[in-house]
Amino acid sequence: MSDSSLPDSSLPAAKAGPTAVTRRLTKAMIRGNRSGNVDQGMGQGMEMALTIAVFLGIGWGLDVWLGTQPIFMIALVIFSTVGQFIKMWFIYDARMRMLENERRQGLSAHQQPVMTPEDAPEV
Repeated sequence: MSDSSLPDSSLPAAKAGPTAVTRRLTKAMIRGNRSGNVDQGMGQGMEMALTIAVFLGIGWGLDVWLGTQPIFMIALVIFSTVGQFIKMWFIYDARMRMLENERRQGLSAHQQPVMTPEDAPEV
């Protein structure tokens, strides 16, 4: 499965280490959602609620099957909530880094190189 918008650098990314792979994964997660902030927030909220509900259901099923009332429900809800917050943090961090890089590139695009007396044209 190959995405034409991604650079074909799967081998160098694997050799570069875990940070390169992490950057590629977070870019892929961010790039998929280009809509407005409201739509993005609604989607993330629904994803978080459904993930917690699924883990709650799995925990309930395990508790009924094994006869341990709230242990697996509580453990899996905490596990899924912490996992969702960690995922949200990585997406937020990658998005902020991308925006900072865009801002830096925008600021440096308007700057002219400073001429020193040695660089000045001869008169």
